[in-house]
Amino acid sequence: MALPFAYPWYVPLVARLKAHLAAEPASRDAAHDLGHILRTSTLAQTLAQAEGADQAVCLAAALLHDLVYRPKNHPESPKTAQMAAELVPTWCRETPGLEDKAEAVASAVASHSWSGGGQPLSLEAAVVQDADRLEALGAIGVARVFATGGSFNAALWHPLDPWARNRDLNDKAWTLDHFEKKLLKLPGLMKTATGRRMAESRQRTMEDFLKALRIEIDLEFRGN
Repeated sequence: MALPFAYPWYVPLVARLKAHLAAEPASRDAAHDLGHILRTSTLAQTLAQAEGADQAVCLAAALLHDLVYRPKNHPESPKTAQMAAELVPTWCRETPGLEDKAEAVASAVASHSWSGGGQPLSLEAAVVQDADRLEALGAIGVARVFATGGSFNAALWHPLDPWARNRDLNDKAWTLDHFEKKLLKLPGLMKTATGRRMAESRQRTMEDFLKALRIEIDLEFRGN
Protein backbone atom coordinates (compact mmCIF):
# COMPACT_ATOMS: atom_id res chain seq x y z
CA MET A 1 0.00 0.00 0.00
CA ALA A 2 1.43 3.37 -1.01
CA LEU A 3 1.77 5.88 1.79
CA PRO A 4 -0.71 8.75 1.41
CA PHE A 5 2.21 11.18 1.23
CA ALA A 6 3.40 9.38 -1.91
CA TYR A 7 0.57 11.06 -3.80
CA PRO A 8 1.66 14.61 -4.71
CA TRP A 9 -1.90 15.87 -4.26
CA TYR A 10 -2.36 14.48 -0.72
CA VAL A 11 -0.67 17.22 1.34
CA PRO A 12 -2.25 20.16 -0.52
CA LEU A 13 -5.67 18.47 -0.45
CA VAL A 14 -5.49 17.89 3.31
CA ALA A 15 -4.30 21.46 3.84
CA ARG A 16 -7.22 22.82 1.84
CA LEU A 17 -9.59 20.51 3.70
CA LYS A 18 -8.33 21.79 7.07
CA ALA A 19 -8.92 25.38 5.96
CA HIS A 20 -12.38 24.46 4.69
CA LEU A 21 -13.36 22.90 8.02
CA ALA A 22 -11.98 25.84 9.97
CA ALA A 23 -14.05 28.27 7.90
CA GLU A 24 -17.37 26.47 8.31
CA PRO A 25 -20.06 28.62 9.95
CA ALA A 26 -21.14 25.85 12.35
CA SER A 27 -18.81 23.76 14.48
CA ARG A 28 -18.76 20.06 13.69
CA ASP A 29 -19.40 17.52 16.37
CA ALA A 30 -16.38 15.53 17.50
CA ALA A 31 -17.55 12.45 15.57
CA HIS A 32 -17.32 14.20 12.19
CA ASP A 33 -14.14 16.21 12.58
CA LEU A 34 -10.83 16.03 10.74
CA GLY A 35 -9.80 13.03 12.83
CA HIS A 36 -12.79 11.06 11.55
CA ILE A 37 -12.00 12.05 7.97
CA LEU A 38 -8.36 11.00 8.24
CA ARG A 39 -9.21 7.68 9.92
CA THR A 40 -11.77 6.96 7.23
CA SER A 41 -9.19 7.70 4.54
CA THR A 42 -6.77 5.22 6.13
CA LEU A 43 -9.48 2.56 6.25
CA ALA A 44 -10.45 3.29 2.65
CA GLN A 45 -6.91 2.84 1.42
CA THR A 46 -6.51 -0.39 3.41
CA LEU A 47 -9.73 -1.78 1.93
CA ALA A 48 -8.78 -0.59 -1.56
CA GLN A 49 -5.50 -2.47 -1.45
CA ALA A 50 -7.16 -5.66 -0.20
CA GLU A 51 -9.99 -5.49 -2.74
CA GLY A 52 -7.97 -4.35 -5.75
CA ALA A 53 -9.67 -0.97 -6.03
CA ASP A 54 -8.07 2.28 -7.20
CA GLN A 55 -6.34 3.46 -4.03
CA ALA A 56 -6.04 7.07 -5.17
CA VAL A 57 -9.76 7.36 -5.89
CA CYS A 58 -10.66 5.73 -2.56
CA LEU A 59 -8.24 7.90 -0.59
CA ALA A 60 -9.39 11.15 -2.21
CA ALA A 61 -13.08 10.26 -1.87
CA ALA A 62 -12.66 9.40 1.81
CA LEU A 63 -10.94 12.73 2.41
CA LEU A 64 -13.82 14.57 0.72
CA HIS A 65 -16.75 12.43 1.87
CA ASP A 66 -17.79 14.82 4.66
CA LEU A 67 -17.05 18.00 2.75
CA VAL A 68 -20.56 19.24 3.65
CA TYR A 69 -21.66 18.94 7.28
CA ARG A 70 -25.05 19.20 8.90
CA PRO A 71 -25.84 18.06 12.46
CA LYS A 72 -27.42 14.61 12.52
CA ASN A 73 -30.76 16.06 13.68
CA HIS A 74 -30.77 18.65 10.86
CA PRO A 75 -33.37 18.10 8.09
CA GLU A 76 -30.62 18.34 5.45
CA SER A 77 -28.42 15.69 7.06
CA PRO A 78 -29.55 12.92 4.64
CA LYS A 79 -28.60 15.16 1.69
CA THR A 80 -25.03 15.96 2.69
CA ALA A 81 -23.40 13.17 0.67
CA GLN A 82 -24.99 14.41 -2.53
CA MET A 83 -24.23 18.01 -1.60
CA ALA A 84 -20.58 17.10 -1.06
CA ALA A 85 -20.45 15.14 -4.32
CA GLU A 86 -21.56 18.23 -6.20
CA LEU A 87 -18.51 20.11 -4.90
CA VAL A 88 -16.02 17.31 -5.52
CA PRO A 89 -15.40 17.83 -9.27
CA THR A 90 -14.32 21.41 -8.64
CA TRP A 91 -12.03 20.34 -5.80
CA CYS A 92 -10.48 17.64 -7.99
CA ARG A 93 -10.00 19.98 -10.97
CA GLU A 94 -8.29 22.47 -8.66
CA THR A 95 -5.99 19.81 -7.18
CA PRO A 96 -3.16 18.89 -9.58
CA GLY A 97 -3.05 15.14 -10.01
CA LEU A 98 -6.73 14.53 -9.33
CA GLU A 99 -8.24 16.15 -12.41
CA ASP A 100 -8.86 12.90 -14.28
CA LYS A 101 -10.34 11.18 -11.22
CA ALA A 102 -13.03 13.77 -10.52
CA GLU A 103 -15.98 11.69 -11.75
CA ALA A 104 -14.95 8.52 -9.91
CA VAL A 105 -14.27 10.42 -6.68
CA ALA A 106 -17.60 12.25 -6.87
CA SER A 107 -19.48 9.00 -7.46
CA ALA A 108 -17.87 7.41 -4.40
CA VAL A 109 -18.72 10.40 -2.23
CA ALA A 110 -22.33 10.54 -3.45
CA SER A 111 -23.19 7.01 -2.35
CA HIS A 112 -21.37 6.67 0.97
CA SER A 113 -24.07 7.90 3.36
CA TRP A 114 -26.31 5.66 5.48
CA SER A 115 -29.02 8.29 5.90
CA GLY A 116 -28.82 9.21 2.23
CA GLY A 117 -29.51 5.62 1.22
CA GLY A 118 -26.85 5.60 -1.50
CA GLN A 119 -25.99 2.45 -3.45
CA PRO A 120 -22.37 2.20 -4.65
CA LEU A 121 -21.99 1.96 -8.43
CA SER A 122 -18.31 1.00 -8.43
CA LEU A 123 -15.83 -0.98 -6.34
CA GLU A 124 -14.28 2.30 -5.21
CA ALA A 125 -17.66 3.60 -4.05
CA ALA A 126 -18.25 0.36 -2.15
CA VAL A 127 -14.86 0.69 -0.47
CA VAL A 128 -15.54 4.25 0.67
CA GLN A 129 -18.98 3.34 2.00
CA ASP A 130 -17.51 0.40 3.93
CA ALA A 131 -14.69 2.56 5.32
CA ASP A 132 -17.12 5.17 6.62
CA ARG A 133 -19.27 2.47 8.21
CA LEU A 134 -16.28 0.80 9.83
CA GLU A 135 -15.59 4.11 11.55
CA ALA A 136 -19.01 3.79 13.20
CA LEU A 137 -18.12 0.42 14.77
CA GLY A 138 -15.78 -0.83 17.47
CA ALA A 139 -14.38 1.21 20.34
CA ILE A 140 -14.12 4.29 18.14
CA GLY A 141 -17.73 3.79 17.11
CA VAL A 142 -18.83 3.75 20.76
CA ALA A 143 -17.00 7.02 21.37
CA ARG A 144 -18.42 8.60 18.24
CA VAL A 145 -22.04 7.68 18.85
CA PHE A 146 -22.10 9.33 22.26
CA ALA A 147 -20.24 12.37 20.92
CA THR A 148 -22.87 12.73 18.21
CA GLY A 149 -25.78 12.32 20.60
CA GLY A 150 -24.30 14.87 22.97
CA SER A 151 -23.89 17.37 20.15
CA PHE A 152 -27.66 17.78 19.85
CA ASN A 153 -28.45 17.18 23.54
CA ALA A 154 -29.80 13.65 23.22
CA ALA A 155 -29.88 11.81 26.54
CA LEU A 156 -27.65 8.77 27.03
CA TRP A 157 -30.66 6.42 27.28
CA HIS A 158 -34.30 6.35 28.28
CA PRO A 159 -34.42 6.50 32.08
CA LEU A 160 -37.27 3.98 32.47
CA ASP A 161 -36.85 1.75 29.41
CA PRO A 162 -33.22 2.01 28.24
CA TRP A 163 -33.41 -1.12 26.02
CA ALA A 164 -36.67 -0.10 24.30
CA ARG A 165 -38.63 -3.13 25.43
CA ASN A 166 -41.94 -1.27 25.48
CA ARG A 167 -41.40 1.73 23.24
CA ASP A 168 -40.27 2.65 19.73
CA LEU A 169 -36.60 3.36 19.12
CA ASN A 170 -35.77 7.07 18.97
CA ASP A 171 -32.07 7.76 18.54
CA LYS A 172 -32.65 11.50 18.28
CA ALA A 173 -33.80 11.50 21.91
CA TRP A 174 -31.87 8.53 23.36
CA THR A 175 -28.34 7.87 22.10
CA LEU A 176 -28.29 4.22 23.16
CA ASP A 177 -31.11 3.52 20.69
CA HIS A 178 -28.71 4.18 17.81
CA PHE A 179 -26.94 0.88 18.40
CA GLU A 180 -30.09 -1.10 17.65
CA LYS A 181 -31.45 1.30 15.08
CA LYS A 182 -28.30 1.40 12.93
CA LEU A 183 -24.90 0.38 14.22
CA LEU A 184 -25.47 -3.32 14.90
CA LYS A 185 -26.90 -3.70 11.38
CA LEU A 186 -23.78 -2.41 9.63
CA PRO A 187 -21.66 -5.59 9.45
CA GLY A 188 -24.35 -7.36 7.44
CA LEU A 189 -24.52 -4.44 5.01
CA MET A 190 -20.83 -4.25 4.12
CA LYS A 191 -20.21 -4.39 0.40
CA THR A 192 -16.67 -5.85 0.42
CA ALA A 193 -15.41 -9.10 1.91
CA THR A 194 -12.58 -7.29 3.70
CA GLY A 195 -14.96 -4.70 5.11
CA ARG A 196 -17.25 -7.45 6.36
CA ARG A 197 -14.45 -9.24 8.19
CA MET A 198 -13.25 -6.02 9.80
CA ALA A 199 -16.81 -5.03 10.71
CA GLU A 200 -17.53 -8.35 12.40
CA SER A 201 -14.46 -7.92 14.59
CA ARG A 202 -15.44 -4.38 15.52
CA GLN A 203 -19.01 -5.45 16.16
CA ARG A 204 -17.81 -7.92 18.80
CA THR A 205 -16.07 -5.06 20.58
CA MET A 206 -19.27 -3.05 20.48
CA GLU A 207 -21.35 -5.97 21.74
CA ASP A 208 -18.93 -6.46 24.65
CA PHE A 209 -19.47 -2.82 25.58
CA LEU A 210 -23.23 -3.22 25.44
CA LYS A 211 -23.10 -6.34 27.62
CA ALA A 212 -21.08 -4.47 30.24
CA LEU A 213 -23.43 -1.49 30.02
CA ARG A 214 -26.48 -3.74 30.41
CA ILE A 215 -25.03 -5.24 33.60
CA GLU A 216 -24.39 -1.81 35.09
CA ILE A 217 -27.77 -0.38 34.08
CA ASP A 218 -29.66 -3.42 35.30
CA LEU A 219 -27.77 -3.25 38.60
CA GLU A 220 -28.80 0.39 38.92
CA PHE A 221 -32.44 -0.54 38.32
CA ARG A 222 -32.30 -3.26 40.97
CA GLY A 223 -30.79 -0.77 43.37
CA ASN A 224 -33.78 1.49 42.92
